[in-house]
Amino acid sequence: MKIQVNPDKCPQNHRCPSIDVCPRGAITQKDIHSLPEIDSGKCILCGKCMSFCPKGAFEMV
Repeated sequence: MKIQVNPDKCPQNHRCPSIDVCPRGAITQKDIHSLPEIDSGKCILCGKCMSFCPKGAFEMV
């Protein structure tokens, strides 16, 4: 299992606020108009990003 960002739900028009919620620093974003990326090597599947994102863009797959 892993967490990924659904591009259809993510507005990609601002700095992703979930970056600050991740306890492992697994979420990065190249610029404010890009889709956030999750480093599966750092992600511990805690679900904080999924709970925090108001758009529901973070999904467990």
